[in-house]
Amino acid sequence: MQVLSVSIDARMVNFREIHMGSIAPKKLFRSSHPIKENSQDKTIAMLAAEAKTAAVLNLCDTEAGIKGKAIFAPWYNRLLKSQRVIALGMDFMIGSENFRKKLKKGLQFIIRTEGPWLIHCHAGVDRTGFVSMVLEAFMGASLDEAIKDYLESFNSIFESSIFGEVNKADSIVAMKILSVMSNSQVINEQNLQQIAETYLRASVGLSVEETELLKMKLSGRNKNLLI
Repeated sequence: MQVLSVSIDARMVNFREIHMGSIAPKKLFRSSHPIKENSQDKTIAMLAAEAKTAAVLNLCDTEAGIKGKAIFAPWYNRLLKSQRVIALGMDFMIGSENFRKKLKKGLQFIIRTEGPWLIHCHAGVDRTGFVSMVLEAFMGASLDEAIKDYLESFNSIFESSIFGEVNKADSIVAMKILSVMSNSQVINEQNLQQIAETYLRASVGLSVEETELLKMKLSGRNKNLLI
């Protein structure tokens, strides 16, 4: 019964492992914000500890903003003080140059740190959803897997996204988000990974070396190499 309770609690706060394609087990996780209303979310704190979270990509807060929040979550504050949290201050304009610049900083943070990594924004739906799908696609997840992972967020306490109310069984909103990577090319099962890699290099601006290092980090094939 206790395991079932934890599972339900995890779903409600959007905490789950991202393990698909060649992403190694227990390397990458996603959630809603670990600090809510000046208090740490106890479920996320427990799950982050179980996941042995070593670094955090905070997509929504600025550096100044997270310093004021982190004091309410000791585990998060410890990571922040040891420079294991990057606060990117992303908005919802996932197709903008500003978003891509900040995404580049976040991915370079993964490259130069050791996981497991936790990605979060406020709700863990839109910004986290997009970044998660980019990484999933880049690491060889199927289109169906990426869409299902995004739609799983609608089973949480956060009932809607910036795209409005959607049918939870419908993939349209997920495909709309994925299309940001494609530069008008129709995405399908066969080209998804290549589109993601092209997006990271041509649009986000990662070098060939950086994309290879990112693959190595997420696949668990590189434990000590830093740049």
